Amino acid sequence: MGLIDVIKKGVFVDILRGMSVTGTYFAVDKMTVEYPKEKLQTYPRFRGVQALLADPETGEIKCVACMLCATVCPSQCISIMGEQTPEGHSRPATFDLDLSRCIFCGLCEEVCPEAAIVMTRHYELSTFDKDDFCLNKEKLLANQVYAHKELYRQPVGNVAPSGAAAGEPGGVGDRADAKEVQR
Repeated sequence: MGLIDVIKKGVFVDILRGMSVTGTYFAVDKMTVEYPKEKLQTYPRFRGVQALLADPETGEIKCVACMLCATVCPSQCISIMGEQTPEGHSRPATFDLDLSRCIFCGLCEEVCPEAAIVMTRHYELSTFDKDDFCLNKEKLLANQVYAHKELYRQPVGNVAPSGAAAGEPGGVGDRADAKEVQR
């Protein structure tokens, strides 16, 4: 043990360094949110509870019961039973999701070809009843009020975005319009 170490211990250098860190945090304004009254804004990529989307014009569910979300789900928390409509289209007869098993990875949202299932920003999931974690088709459709507004598809022939002139490539709506025309 050298002379410098003895001096450091005698002057309490380590304690003073720790107190300086504490003092800087003591002087900074704190951001306190009174949770039940005030709520924090979640980040744009936050993945909360899932929702099934319905077509805003017709009110029909967008899901075509392709079973991709149930197949790709690592926790196997999604179960779907499909049925045929009289017009020959497939749709889910039952769509069940067990939130107690879900790991909120977002893979179900990524593989959906119709953008029918989405992750919302809703994070208040606490409950006293375990059955509230089992979401059926009706509950998932009710969750669409928490979905992002930009998830709804824009109609074909919409006005060019403000940042791009009409006919100029690279506008925000070019790819979406091209996909709509292809379908």
